[in-house]
Amino acid sequence: MKVTGFTTRMVRVPREQGPTVQGEALFVALQLHTDQGLDGVGFAGFGSALMAKALMDLYLYFRYRTALPRPVVELAILITGREWNAGFEWFMHYPIAKTEGLTDELLVPLREGKRPAAMKADEAAAYDFAIELLRTHRVSDATYQKALSVFGEKNLVDLTSLIATYSTYAALINVNQLPLPAGEPAMRYLPAK
Repeated sequence: MKVTGFTTRMVRVPREQGPTVQGEALFVALQLHTDQGLDGVGFAGFGSALMAKALMDLYLYFRYRTALPRPVVELAILITGREWNAGFEWFMHYPIAKTEGLTDELLVPLREGKRPAAMKADEAAAYDFAIELLRTHRVSDATYQKALSVFGEKNLVDLTSLIATYSTYAALINVNQLPLPAGEPAMRYLPAK
């Protein structure tokens, strides 16, 4: 699913105008590892190529190397996108979440900003942890212990870092006003809170 023909607040510098060495590495990584390539959230961070490359490394870690279950990864990304009201994040990850096995019984209430009733134990632990972290910027001992018992310490560090990483993506999306593709109504993805 490739998005083309959109504008953001940032000025786009064409590749042929000679990017830096770091910029060229980012161009290659975006083309290789994302559905969006140079069109999408990867571009939104391109004004700082070294930062964007570091963010890309985290993206690749969460996509290919984390031991967190794939449905939990996508759930955490969608929770983050919902809390940040980042429609583009939902546009990109909703189909992936469906492919990873997340159900409409979980996704519809989440999209509407409600706590889903139909969640497995790991989904509920991830939901509670993510919501508390995103809304209060910390987690209680009870929420931490519940998530720790479900995920273990390494995966809990990964879950925390995943939420932080996708908060960065959501901030870049929102600051740069990254739109949905032409013809895609925003409220189809995220209704107003």
